[in-house]
Formats: sequence, C-alpha cells, structure tokens
Amino acid sequence: MKNEFWLERWRTGQIGWHQAEVNPLLVKHWPQLELPEDCPVFVPLCGKTLDMIWLRRRGHPVYGVEIAEAAVRGFFDENGIRFEVAENREGLPRFSGGGYRIYCGDYLEISAPQIGATQGTYDRGALIAFPPDKRPIYADHVQRVIPDGGETLLITLDYDQARAPGPPFSVPEEEVQALYGERCRIRRLDYFETDLVPPHFKEAGLATVMEGIYRITKEH
Repeated sequence: MKNEFWLERWRTGQIGWHQAEVNPLLVKHWPQLELPEDCPVFVPLCGKTLDMIWLRRRGHPVYGVEIAEAAVRGFFDENGIRFEVAENREGLPRFSGGGYRIYCGDYLEISAPQIGATQGTYDRGALIAFPPDKRPIYADHVQRVIPDGGETLLITLDYDQARAPGPPFSVPEEEVQALYGERCRIRRLDYFETDLVPPHFKEAGLATVMEGIYRITKEH
C-alpha cells in the first residue's frame, strides 16, 4: 500500500488495526525471546500502539518508526508523555521522551545508526500491512538495520486471500521462511485459529483466520 493510503486512514480515523489494549500474544510470547529487560526494542510501523507502553514498563527503551505524524503525536499525548521533536535535514524527525524515540517518516528511510543496537524487534502489524510485492522490500530493509544476533517477535495472519482483501494481508509460514530464512533462524512459537478479525473480513464471510507467532533470530 502507498504511504498516502495510511496517511488518509489516520486523517479520517479509519484505524481499525489499532487495539485499545496490549496484545496478549506479546505478553505471552515476548519472554521466549530471552532478552535483557533493559535492551532497546525496535517497533516498525508502530502507530500509537499500547504495546510500546508494555515494552517500556518492562525496562526496554523503545524505538519506533511511523509514517503518520498524527499517530506519533497521538501516542505521546494520549499517554501523557512529554516529548521533544528534533528536526534533522539528513534524516527523519525524531520524537523523544520518556524512554521512547519514534521517527516520523517512511520506514525505508530508517537506518541502523538511528535505532542503535536494538537487540529486540516487535512486529505485530508491519509485515502483514504490505501486499505481496512490497513484503520482500520491507523484510530486506528490516534485516539490514537490525544487528546480528537480534531477536524478532513476528505475528502474522494466515487465511485464504481470495476470500477477503487486505490489509491485513495473509502471510503463511512458507512465506515467512522465504523472506527471512536466508539470514535468520526461524522458530514458530504458536499457530491457532482466531475469530478476532477485521469487520471487512466478516462482511466477506471470513469469520476466522489463523494467527502465527514466530521467533526470528538474525544470524548474518
């Protein structure tokens, strides 16, 4: 999807992917990454997710990137976090405060120095936000900016794409292997059926989908 699509969704408040509570799959599976509680965590396409609050309360400095400034400001304002904005002609504007650092702009412009040695990455809705032709570009860039040895918790959906349009898109396990397998070690942590689906899925007659959770360790 083009950036204009997501910007328009934020402008009009059509943000059905935003959850009002912390994702229980994060709470359940994050400890399996066995990361130090004070290590930085990268959250691509972070929106204003409350999952960042949960990660910070566990001691992690949180670094995010998000295209919509409304989402970035909304995260800080709605959670009562004071922040400062640093404009950078050579990079993305940086919103910082309370142990959070969120860059506002296209995820392809984020660089390894900006997110530092982030040992952890949390991807709940980034990979599944992209159509098939864009997912290799996204996955390649993420693997370029995170350090060797870094751990990622990836959450995906798996369903018959012909029955309902994305986003969120279907990303089956074989595609996860294709996108990450050359540079990473992949372990599936869970795979189960859920009826927590977007309204347009239900309208299309798709009442349930499969949800996949993976631990991805970058090796080179």
